[in-house]
Amino acid sequence: MFPRFSKRLPSWPRLALLINRNYTLLWFGGTISQIGDVLFTMMLILWVGTLLQNQSAAPLAVSGVTLAAALPALLIGPLAGVFVDRWPKQRTMRLMDALRAVLVCSLLPISGPLPLPLALKLTIMYLVVAAVSGLSQFFTPATKAILKEVVPQEQLTRASALTVGSGVLCWGIGSAGAGICYVSLGIGWAIALNAASYACSWVLIGCMRISAKDRRASAHPTSLWHVLTELLEGLRFIGGQLQLRTILLTNSLYSFGWGIVSVLVFFYITQNIQVPLSLYGLFNAVPAIGGIVGTVLVDRVAAKVGATSVYALSPLFVGVILVVSTVPNQAIIALLGFTLIGIVAQQAEVLVGPLVLLATPEQMAGRVFSTLGTATTLSSLLATFLGGYVSSTLLQGVVVHLPTGELNATNLLYIGAGVLIFVGGLHASRQFRRLR
Repeated sequence: MFPRFSKRLPSWPRLALLINRNYTLLWFGGTISQIGDVLFTMMLILWVGTLLQNQSAAPLAVSGVTLAAALPALLIGPLAGVFVDRWPKQRTMRLMDALRAVLVCSLLPISGPLPLPLALKLTIMYLVVAAVSGLSQFFTPATKAILKEVVPQEQLTRASALTVGSGVLCWGIGSAGAGICYVSLGIGWAIALNAASYACSWVLIGCMRISAKDRRASAHPTSLWHVLTELLEGLRFIGGQLQLRTILLTNSLYSFGWGIVSVLVFFYITQNIQVPLSLYGLFNAVPAIGGIVGTVLVDRVAAKVGATSVYALSPLFVGVILVVSTVPNQAIIALLGFTLIGIVAQQAEVLVGPLVLLATPEQMAGRVFSTLGTATTLSSLLATFLGGYVSSTLLQGVVVHLPTGELNATNLLYIGAGVLIFVGGLHASRQFRRLR
């Protein structure tokens, strides 16, 4: 028994690898950093809510955290892609990690008993959140673009599945741990832990062995004119590629539809299907299990059906399931429906990266990923605003009577979101047929 066991020991390091050594380091670095990000953001929201407890400005102040994180994606995202394509990606990621760690640590003085006006504390916090988000606009496209360098082409779908799956796990771990850490440790520890997560990512990414080609920076001029010229070149490239145009529009429609769902989910769960507030968090987190299942299945499904077919069919299923599961206003049906949506939607999300990389030359990858990220962020923000506005004004008090029950504003907007997502799937199915 012992000799046989000793023979297996040398194979353990290989079993511990995810695809290969470089990707394993990249994955662990990104996962640790994401957990720190989620923990940090959730605890900032709790901190702001506590500072402004029982004040009418509390909701606006809390939404400021989300807005401060979202604006850089719109303002910096497309331009960041130009520099990601110019700069060595490994060095870019490490630089962004180092700068983010320093910025996050700058919040430590205001997290203590330092006697500063509340307005000044909030201003500093928003500026730091915006700056960290701005640096992330360089880090995220670089991690996606470098996959071609560290993962063989036939393993791109698996690598994307592992990355997306870790994102779901990070959200669950960070969300669950935020409340406990805030109550037991305080905001100072959340700041320190997030800074430490960036430091861990910096170390792990530094251990990657990247080819000399990636380590050489571009010698192109860096004037504003050249940057804008390269940005327009990237946009024209997307416009000239049917596969990329299709992904851009489909993702934008999906983000818009799901943005409506997200902004109204609290009201749907607590009012329409009457789930107690004490179970709201659990009910909202259970569909994440579907997301994990989806990331596990996508490699096999894509191998049998085809990556483009799975990507195109996913929004069709999501649109139908969203309408069918939300109209009855039944908790069990809604829970099952959202879990199925998680399975299907995550498969499409996993496939975006490989499909983009296969259609994009290496020198354009940063600009393409940044443009896609900006478009989906803009769609989601517009949906968040319009969904809340229409629900509170145009559709307020509207009730449609059906044999199955009554539909209020939330139901009607969910149906509209499902139709939009379904249209995105129809568009993708039609366009991808032209590529065959």
